[in-house]
Amino acid sequence: MNNTNEPVGSAKGLATLQRARFGPGMLLQHEDLEQLNTYTRDLSRLLFQSFFGCGVVCGLKVSGLVDCGELKVTVQKGLALACSGDPVYVPEEKSAQTDKDKFDPTKDTQAWVALCATTKCCAPRTTTCCSDDDEASSDCTREKDGFEIRIYKTRPDCGCGCPPAKDTYPPGTAKDTYPSGAVPNQGKENLCKCADPTDPCYKDHYAGTCGCGCGECSGCDCNCILLARLYKTDDTKIPWKADHKVRRFIRPLLMVDPQIEKDKEQQPAIQTEDLPKSLPAIQKRIADQKQELRLLQTEEKRLKQEQKLQLQQAVLKTPGQGGPISAPPT
Repeated sequence: MNNTNEPVGSAKGLATLQRARFGPGMLLQHEDLEQLNTYTRDLSRLLFQSFFGCGVVCGLKVSGLVDCGELKVTVQKGLALACSGDPVYVPEEKSAQTDKDKFDPTKDTQAWVALCATTKCCAPRTTTCCSDDDEASSDCTREKDGFEIRIYKTRPDCGCGCPPAKDTYPPGTAKDTYPSGAVPNQGKENLCKCADPTDPCYKDHYAGTCGCGCGECSGCDCNCILLARLYKTDDTKIPWKADHKVRRFIRPLLMVDPQIEKDKEQQPAIQTEDLPKSLPAIQKRIADQKQELRLLQTEEKRLKQEQKLQLQQAVLKTPGQGGPISAPPT
């Protein structure tokens, strides 16, 4: 009789991750070395996308003002994750302006701000040997990550973000022309400020659904993150205000060290039932200490009186002879 628990059915498949393997005497090509970079990048993309999805990690606060007839949008430094899993890093504050021919701050009432990932090819190098008559070809040896701030008149079709709430639109804006949804990042009142699991913006994350939705584009093609919606107000001091509820915030939460609670459980608990029995002994000890304090105060007072009396007797003695001073003749 076989006691091992063997599977009664199985199916095998291959994942998309692929590692490079080398051996002695192999002739390596550039694809083999490039696979080292490809594997680590695909792995980090998969983990970031699965752990957090897409959205803003920190910073990237948006503000807007009118400058010389153009809407100037300023984005503070920060970090975001694209739906592809690539980080988009803004190392310092950056500003962008609208085109006068495409956007009029006096007529247009709102603008959408998105952050998109870009790459730049650097350090080109000749890749093939050629004769003097042939033109040498080159390829980049470094690829630098970058970013681009984009301003739209309407919500972009492709981008990571949360649906805006209808009650956040300014007066006179057509509410039905934009997607509706619950206000994100609010949740229920709690100490850790956790997102509401029923919120449409975070529902798939709590449900364990892989990937992320970026509108009409797929996760691999989506490299933009929605930061805020700027809308025009009647406030003369701040005519353009930013609504950050449309962005998806994904900063990880820090938890309390569980070892602290375990240490508290191991400490001996105070037996409350023994307190009434020990109360008379504690009261007697307090009374004895008070009695000792009174005795010390009495002794201190007696010593001061003796010192005062000795000082008076020393003053009555004749200077230099040590005897008492005689009374003057009558």
